[in-house]
Amino acid sequence: LLGEWSGPVLDVPSDQTVHALIEAQAHETPHQKAATFCGSSWTYEELNNRANVVASRLISNGTKPGDRVGILTRPSLDMTAAVLGILKAGAAFVPIDADYPAQRIAYMLEDCGAEVLLIQKELNAPTSFTGHVLLIEDAAEGGTQNVQVDVKPTDLAYMIYTSGTTGQPKGVMVEHQSLVNLAFWHNDAFRVTNKDRTAKYAGFGFDASIWEMFPTWIAGAELHIIDEAIRLDMIKLNTYFNDEGITIAFLPTQLCEQFMSMDNHSLRYLLTGGDKLKQVKPVRYKLVNNYGPTENTVVATSGIINPDQGKLPIGTAIANTRFYILGSLYDLSPPGVPGELVIAGKGLARGYWNLPEETDKRFVRDPFYPGERMYRTGDLVKWTEDGELIYLGRKDHQVNVRGFRIELSEIEAQLLELDSVKEAVVTTVKDASDQDALIAYVIPDSETADLKESLKRTLPEYMVPPWIISLDQFPMTANGKVDLKALPAPNMEADQTAYEAPRDEVETLLCAIWADVLGVSQVGIHDHFFFLGGDSIKGIQMASRLTQEGWKLDMKLLFQYPTIAELRPYIEEADQMTADQSPVEGEVILTPIQRWFFERNFSSQHHWNQSVMLHAPKGLNEAIVKQVLEQLMIHHDALRLIYPLEEGRIIQRHRGVEENNVAVDVIEVKGELTQQIQQVEKLANEVQASISLTEGPLVKPAIFRTEQGDHLLLAVHHLVIDGVSWRIFLEDFMALYEQSKRGEVLTLPEKTHSFQEYAQRLTEYAVSDDLLAERAYWKKVLSHSVTPLQKDHVTEDQRMLHTQTIRFTLSEEETHSLLTGVHEAYHTDINDILLTAFGLSMKEWTGEDRHLIHLEGHGREEILPAVNVSRTIGWFTSMYPVLLDMSHADDLSYQIKHLKEELRHIPNKGIGYGILKYLTPDKMKGDIAFDVTPDISFNYLGQFDEQIGGGELNRSAWHAGQSLSPESEKPHALDIVGFVEQSMLHVTISYHHLEFEEHTMEQFKDLLEKNVKVLISHCVSQNETQITPSDVGDDDLTMDELEKLMDIF
Repeated sequence: LLGEWSGPVLDVPSDQTVHALIEAQAHETPHQKAATFCGSSWTYEELNNRANVVASRLISNGTKPGDRVGILTRPSLDMTAAVLGILKAGAAFVPIDADYPAQRIAYMLEDCGAEVLLIQKELNAPTSFTGHVLLIEDAAEGGTQNVQVDVKPTDLAYMIYTSGTTGQPKGVMVEHQSLVNLAFWHNDAFRVTNKDRTAKYAGFGFDASIWEMFPTWIAGAELHIIDEAIRLDMIKLNTYFNDEGITIAFLPTQLCEQFMSMDNHSLRYLLTGGDKLKQVKPVRYKLVNNYGPTENTVVATSGIINPDQGKLPIGTAIANTRFYILGSLYDLSPPGVPGELVIAGKGLARGYWNLPEETDKRFVRDPFYPGERMYRTGDLVKWTEDGELIYLGRKDHQVNVRGFRIELSEIEAQLLELDSVKEAVVTTVKDASDQDALIAYVIPDSETADLKESLKRTLPEYMVPPWIISLDQFPMTANGKVDLKALPAPNMEADQTAYEAPRDEVETLLCAIWADVLGVSQVGIHDHFFFLGGDSIKGIQMASRLTQEGWKLDMKLLFQYPTIAELRPYIEEADQMTADQSPVEGEVILTPIQRWFFERNFSSQHHWNQSVMLHAPKGLNEAIVKQVLEQLMIHHDALRLIYPLEEGRIIQRHRGVEENNVAVDVIEVKGELTQQIQQVEKLANEVQASISLTEGPLVKPAIFRTEQGDHLLLAVHHLVIDGVSWRIFLEDFMALYEQSKRGEVLTLPEKTHSFQEYAQRLTEYAVSDDLLAERAYWKKVLSHSVTPLQKDHVTEDQRMLHTQTIRFTLSEEETHSLLTGVHEAYHTDINDILLTAFGLSMKEWTGEDRHLIHLEGHGREEILPAVNVSRTIGWFTSMYPVLLDMSHADDLSYQIKHLKEELRHIPNKGIGYGILKYLTPDKMKGDIAFDVTPDISFNYLGQFDEQIGGGELNRSAWHAGQSLSPESEKPHALDIVGFVEQSMLHVTISYHHLEFEEHTMEQFKDLLEKNVKVLISHCVSQNETQITPSDVGDDDLTMDELEKLMDIF
């Protein structure tokens, strides 16, 4: 396996450069035709002379050995002189196809550092190019003597750009010695002589064109440059081949498959490659299938194809080339066993230009030949018994459709197995719900009506494309490949088989709950909860609704099985409700977040609320509002909590039901609209400031009556409510309000476990082995050294009255992408993306890689057995330190995945930190530096519905007043809060204007908005899903280790 199936050893001159060999050929056969285009020809002497003119002009313009020189041209004779002239000047040529977009051309020239661009006069250089622009046509006159430049075989011959994973092309550097090896193998394998006439067909920007040119000239043969007017017309192309006596030609795979139907009598060899050869026909010439990455100087394997063969091989290794097929454990794969193809030998490129990390990742040490390198292709292949290779596809030729990772080539292969299908291409499109769906395009041999049913016999349901479109022919790119962008779009309304309906009662219930919670019209059993806009808070709402219907779900499973089809086996009938339904009385142990509140010793503890302002255009019934709120406070016991000071310590206890009297202030507001708004805000401030922690109640309502309807203020002290609780509060408020209006008995779903019981169970958990096992993690997080946040000014006055808030809002389209489309790329959630954007902004703003922040979570993690708080109101919020390490910011893909994995490794989403700090006895805490306090807080609150219920009660645009006292201290220097309202993401940044100048914070806000949009654009542009260790459930696997495994498979 190491030696017997490697390429033959061929004697190739190790001291020669490409242009020196062509100069020798020009000296030997000066009058032999070297190049022909549209009826005009140059001899070898003319080609050499014109190349010398180009070289002399380049040298006079400062070109020196090792430089890169761009060539922007369409097919022409001048193109050949330009290529050869650059080599003679000691530089490397950078071929640029004239059909490339202007932005791509400009990027390539800037990236390669070209100071000179050779260009045809009919074309335009990019306006951003500041180097010398020389016309190729000017090489007709000048000195024709061979230039004397010291060029070594190890110097660069050319640099050619290929598609890059970063979204920009990457330059592959190829040396003279590698190109010489290609030429000598080619001429030996196909017995090329000066009697041959070869075709230059491939586009100039593709490496196959290099293969077409240099072996031809080194052999002294005649190169025919194919006119663009006939390139895609197989009849005209064949006529040209026959008329001009073309003996050797290369055609891309799809065009080769078409050309085989032509009656050609000139060719000796037809070479093909670039894609998987799917079918062949009997022909007079020898058909040669070739394979090779750009990183191995165009070609790595080659083999003559027999039409009677079953699976078509890609041949054997070319001369001076070694192959390894490596399995998952880096072991050598025997015949028939798939693995990653790894290449070594004289054809290897030097690496990627200015991408040392990417070079080190792909060009690795050859363990079998010390001191040499090998290239990891990422292609899956297997040996046949006689040493040929079968190409199986890209290891990453996969898509993620409705939560399933699918290899498209597998579907294509099954289609081609059907007698009625001649050719097939499978790709993805966005369906009516903006999700990726499979689509197949076929060129049929007969009726295709039964294709789906036929596929269902060999493929699982989710791999059967909902659309199969028949075409007479496939649209092709200039490079001879199927133009996927030009394929017709399906009729979304005509076929909705991408949607799969629920199969039983429970799935029907789940589909209905998901649709309601996620705000979509229809949910199928393969729809992905998080790709539809779900998040952990919506997951809690979903689980709560499920509980109300008599079913239960472990919330952790939703992250592991995010589709209904996957989740269904884990849905169980709920146990008989064990929560006490009677009103809760007595004391409650303070929870970690409540202890944090009192530890801060805010000057205005009584005025520290959360609030909403609602608008009822048709008005509200004051008596019903009072009745509903009192019933809510009986049902949701935490709303009756108060905090008296007894014997020097703060006590948390319930007010009795008999004390549950809610006063609803009703205030008439008149005057001009602006005056009304100002008056309501002033009055709302007074209501907000009137709450007493010691006396209660901690719920304060007020109705402001205006000519435009009633505005209802609901102010609740933060000690008894949080973001998730507000959803429960408002849902129940509306349900009770409607019941009361209809004269019905007021009823609510059964209680889940009380806040009192939850707090008691937390104290027990505080000394558990599960929690104590987290100590090492939190110690590590807090031990990192980070630079304190630099401020414009230093002040001891931390009062809220000095707080300024700036904000930005994304459009509905951008927000929709953020909630749905971005997450397929890396299996992220919205917090991953927002935190990455925040981290990138902090790095740009401060110049520092690492930042310690306080991250807030909903705190309702399922850490307590047999405790269900999905419908319990209280302050459950968790707050914990997170280290944002942005040292990989130059690689967005890696940075997103890195931060995602850091967040996934936080134990139980951070809830344990507060428990350890505030509830675990000191002697059991270990030496954790709990005194480290981050300057920054980040909190994504989730999605808020504009409409609260039935259209009668909506969120008001009027200000709810000051929820926090202006005299209270601000806990953090910066508070970043995100939430979705009215289908748009809103981000607020609160800061002290005594510490930060306005322009400083505007700069940071602009950076954050920019980076959120950059990440959205980056993620939605990814064509395939990249997984991370958390996706495969392996907590011990690092991301680098997983990527190595993925490189193999």
